Amino acid sequence: MTAITDVLDSSASEEYVPLAGEPAAPTGKQVAVVGAGVAGMACAIRLALLGNGVVLYEARAPERMGAHLHEPAPASASDQALFERLAAQGRIRCEYGRRLGVDLELADLHLWHDAIFLGIGLASSRVLALSGSDPAGLVDAGRRLAAVYALDDLLALPVPQRAIVIGASRGAVGMAARLKQLGAQDVTLALRHALAPDGPEEEVARACFVRVRGWVAPLEVLRDVRGAVESVRFEQTRLLGDRVVDTGGFTEIAAHAVFKAVGRAAGAERDTQVAQQSREGDRIEVDGCFRTALPGIYAGGDCVAARLERTQARRHGLQAAQAIHADLQA
Repeated sequence: MTAITDVLDSSASEEYVPLAGEPAAPTGKQVAVVGAGVAGMACAIRLALLGNGVVLYEARAPERMGAHLHEPAPASASDQALFERLAAQGRIRCEYGRRLGVDLELADLHLWHDAIFLGIGLASSRVLALSGSDPAGLVDAGRRLAAVYALDDLLALPVPQRAIVIGASRGAVGMAARLKQLGAQDVTLALRHALAPDGPEEEVARACFVRVRGWVAPLEVLRDVRGAVESVRFEQTRLLGDRVVDTGGFTEIAAHAVFKAVGRAAGAERDTQVAQQSREGDRIEVDGCFRTALPGIYAGGDCVAARLERTQARRHGLQAAQAIHADLQA
């Protein structure tokens, strides 16, 4: 795997070098990009080219954005053409009229996707309570979804009788096995596709008596009258060509807690200027790889740094996409 430091070094020198090429083989990962501005569009395109599924959420309706999202033009003509081709291929899906904090909740996005990139304006970012050094966590974000990216963090949480771990990464399999070792009676590993037969992840799951439920995508956490987690509702998926698609069928899996393993690739922070700018005022704080304090959530553009030129915002999106991709493969 390409080192994240090498990737960021190569991206840092870019101005408006056109993005081109065919998308890589699907990784099985799905990323939410919130905001169809310069940073969001660049991030969505680069993520799709790297083989990730992308859902682009935009607060404005298509008719308010002008023809082909040109109000103002969020991308160069070549980038726009590539975006439209990736959308036609099903690598990028757009959902318009979805505003974060109004009809789109951060906890829901975290449940539905493997990672999130926030390319929203500063005014919208204030709603998220992500600015400052003490951001809100996801455990009490309305869906009672525990977001854990280190196995040792499980020691600080009460062990549930029934647990669901979402994801197919080594971290997710390790987390499911760890929950069984800590005393959870029933642990289900839920993933959008299937684990490789007789692979190391399948072997670990079998040895630890973890139930593997493939071909399901999470929709929502269902709660009882007391607000405690009761089950998770999934949509059934299938393979269509080289892509995982929804079938329209649904299923529920009982659980008392829901977990997601969020991997982070090793590597030094590369863009120290961005990290410093994000600590000025009430902008969303990020590290040099555009990670926020919440695991699996990244940010770039105006909500991170002030007075950005278009090329700088585009570079944010490109660098963040590379960091997201590397973290998801870790």
